[in-house]
Amino acid sequence: KARMAIGGYVKLDYIQDFDGGYDRFQYEIQNAPVAGDGRPAQSGYMNMHARESRFNFDIRSINEAGRPYQIFIELDFYNLDRGAFNQAPRLRHAYGVMGRLLVGRTWGTQSDLFAVPATIDFAAGDALTGTRRAQVRWEDKLGSKFMYALALEMLEYPGIDARDTIGQASQQLPLLTGRITKKTAAGGRLFLGASVFQLRWDGLGAMPNSRALGWGFSFSGREYFGAKKHWFRWMASYGHGWGSQIVATIGTQASAIVTPEGTLETMPAWNLGGGFAFRLSNTLVTNINSNWYSIDPSEYKEGYDMKAGLSGHANLIWSPLKSLNTGVEFMMVQRTNVNDTQGTGRRLQFMVKYLF
Repeated sequence: KARMAIGGYVKLDYIQDFDGGYDRFQYEIQNAPVAGDGRPAQSGYMNMHARESRFNFDIRSINEAGRPYQIFIELDFYNLDRGAFNQAPRLRHAYGVMGRLLVGRTWGTQSDLFAVPATIDFAAGDALTGTRRAQVRWEDKLGSKFMYALALEMLEYPGIDARDTIGQASQQLPLLTGRITKKTAAGGRLFLGASVFQLRWDGLGAMPNSRALGWGFSFSGREYFGAKKHWFRWMASYGHGWGSQIVATIGTQASAIVTPEGTLETMPAWNLGGGFAFRLSNTLVTNINSNWYSIDPSEYKEGYDMKAGLSGHANLIWSPLKSLNTGVEFMMVQRTNVNDTQGTGRRLQFMVKYLF
């Protein structure tokens, strides 16, 4: 009654950086160089790696009660916190599905993968709303045209700025999120999502604890057009305390800040993205994408903290075989700091990917 599939791909990337970006493996907006912001300046460089390669196990069966279930596990090698050449496996997904119930770690309920741009760069222009998280999710049909999902999730990146303050981020409640999706007549999908969550700073006895309510909503999707099934995608979101829900801001403490009075002040944030994929032939596709984000920073944020950014990607991908992709991509990212200083980075990236 059980069956298993082994999947994944092997991918080799060659990166030619022109402006000294601070991440040598993926180009996130926050890693664009800005002159004089305190980070050591560096010149352009090359890098070649296979970190994005991944493999997964998909196991499906039927239990004694006759209900189908699935177990899915996927790993890649993007452990950037373990040294440049320490490429130990990293857990991406580990979850089980029984009927309508999902339990484990996978993309958050408000993450719309249909609206993620098709880029060669692993960061994908920092375009995604939400991250992979531990969660419990229920998903079902809503009438004949809609699907809905409700979940309790772990907020892994609270994004609280507490510089020179004793304490730590420590939630007492899980994140509550939901979404409604609808398939379109052309085969695309519309996506509407919302989340509400607690942001909490534990003063560890040295200062009072503080709490704030975070919330945000998103609207995104993909739609196909033309005889060759070209498509366009879009993604937009807005919220308060929402910074850490936008991938571009993870690590920049953009959700809230601990004020000198010890209270927690949330910051508004938004993102917007759009792009097109054009099928030039059965084996040749070009993708053009751009994404923006911004926060309304607190008056207590430092001048060289990031407050906004944008990215642009254009690529050409050739698939001479169904299991083989190769391509080239030009990308540009721009970072804007709280004091309005800006920096721009440019890269060229080549890839060969074999899917199995």
